[in-house]
Amino acid sequence: MKRQSGVKRLIGVGVGPGDPELVTVKAVRVLREADAVLVPVLAAAPEHPESAGPGRAESIIRAYVGADRIRRLEFALNDTGGVTPRRAAAWQAAAAAVAEEFAAGADSVAFGTLGDPNLYSTFSYLTQAVREIVPEVTVETVAGITAMQDLASRAGISLAEGTEPVTLVPLNGGVAALDQALARGGTIVGYKVGAAASPAPHILRDRLHSAGRLDTAIIGARLGLPGELIVPAADLLRPALEFHESGSLPNRFGREPLSTESPASLKADIPDIPYLSTLIVPALRAAGIGAGLASRPGETQAPTEPEVTATLPAAPSPDHDDVTSSWSGPPRCDIVVVGAPAEVPVSRDETTPARDGSQSQGRVVFVGAGPGAPDLLTQRGARAIATADVVIWASSLVDQRILAHASEHAEIVDSAQLPMEGVLPYYERAAHEQLTVARVHSGDPSLWGAVQEQLEQCAELGLDTEIVPGVSSFTAVAAAIQRELTIPEVAQSVILTRLGGGKTPMPPGEQVKEFARHGTTMALFLSAARSGQLQEELLQGGYPKDTPCVVAYQVTWPDELIIHTKLDTLAAMIKERKLWKHTLVLVGPGLQTAGSRSHLYHPGHFHGYRKAEPQARKQLRDAKGKS
Repeated sequence: MKRQSGVKRLIGVGVGPGDPELVTVKAVRVLREADAVLVPVLAAAPEHPESAGPGRAESIIRAYVGADRIRRLEFALNDTGGVTPRRAAAWQAAAAAVAEEFAAGADSVAFGTLGDPNLYSTFSYLTQAVREIVPEVTVETVAGITAMQDLASRAGISLAEGTEPVTLVPLNGGVAALDQALARGGTIVGYKVGAAASPAPHILRDRLHSAGRLDTAIIGARLGLPGELIVPAADLLRPALEFHESGSLPNRFGREPLSTESPASLKADIPDIPYLSTLIVPALRAAGIGAGLASRPGETQAPTEPEVTATLPAAPSPDHDDVTSSWSGPPRCDIVVVGAPAEVPVSRDETTPARDGSQSQGRVVFVGAGPGAPDLLTQRGARAIATADVVIWASSLVDQRILAHASEHAEIVDSAQLPMEGVLPYYERAAHEQLTVARVHSGDPSLWGAVQEQLEQCAELGLDTEIVPGVSSFTAVAAAIQRELTIPEVAQSVILTRLGGGKTPMPPGEQVKEFARHGTTMALFLSAARSGQLQEELLQGGYPKDTPCVVAYQVTWPDELIIHTKLDTLAAMIKERKLWKHTLVLVGPGLQTAGSRSHLYHPGHFHGYRKAEPQARKQLRDAKGKS
């Protein structure tokens, strides 16, 4: 039954890249409690009406919410050429559908989106359109696991070690951003590899080969779903001579399901790069230093998940606390442990060890616990903790309420004051007694998670290992400040890095001032202790003094502190509040909190489906002339 509290909330919910187990506890709660649940689907082309159907986000959500509660919104995601009339009309129709839900009495409308709603998401476009119709709407987001995190986990790749940066680039915008990222070094993540506007496969191959990065690069698609593909980029990005002579990509409408055959068996004249594939180009490292956390892709692939159905799991208790806004104290908390989707069984070899001694070998599961709030733990992470014989966690970095998922029979170990040598005996015991250990890390283990040394020790002991991705603090901060990090025509790339100096020097060419020259969104980890140097390098790199900055301390924890400031006062703000640890800094023009408006929904903007208002059109032209 719909309620009317007077506050209209539009909530963008990140549901991860595909595997229903990578949805967070909070996302499940928000989806179940929402008055309406909306999902994006690919709009059918007029000449191919049969191509419309359930989208990937809907398939994920159906594991936790009944199909009868889900409403589809068509988006022309397959259109190319920027803001096309078909795209604009789809956004406006979707916004009208949201407004209809509010008019019908809904207080909260949840919009499920793949990955994270603040990174390359359809949610930002929907939000702009809805605000034009419902100005009083309150917009919120729930952070989600990104495709790069899941691909890194499944392929056994460490995204960042030591001082290495990570650069996210949209490949459907051309190769310029990729060229810049290759010149900077560090790990590169390319999104939308298979989009029609992305560079031809042979062009990507040539760029990576010229930079000496082709052999270690991988491409992944449909992660955690039937037809999952994780292969070396060299096998999928074939030379120009192997392409069809027209050099064009095949029509994607009516395409057969993604083949699980090896790339060598695919037809050479049809470059079959799945739509919205993800490319990871690992940082150049010395042999054995973080280059691979598991076997090479193609040698071992993660098991394929079964189809997701619309079976509704048991609903959570209606009177549970929102653990992101209330501190319930140690050692347990009022956190709902959400069960597995009824028809998405967890296989014995994936986070469900036997407790009867039937395991053939010991096992260590590295679990990303997220930035702090217990309900930002994924379903898979919660299950890994629940089925572990030993749970090792650091009280200095991980919320104690995470232990609510642990079995009453599990041994709980606080590693806050333990060096590696203090943790190693538990791994040795797991190897001897065939036990399962859940090693709980803050954030995501693949991003500066310091797991490489532990993985090497596990390999020496003959232990099976797995990495469960977690929500990273940079996406949690974006959700907290309600800002998309990838703003069209403002900032389409995101650089994750840290300040050099101190105990860990940066490699040549990877200083903050070098990254700052690109003027895009930057997330700076582990840098607050040297705030003066940080501010100076950002200014030297070319950011204007009035560039928006966000300083986030203990994001999603009860004592969370978020400060909005300008670059020329960044160091003073950090020093004034003595924020030396547990602090992330976001910098970039995309963080502007006010004063910007999308021309797409301005009454003076016209397209094939809407005429411009004459006076508004003149105002818009005058504004452009002044800029």
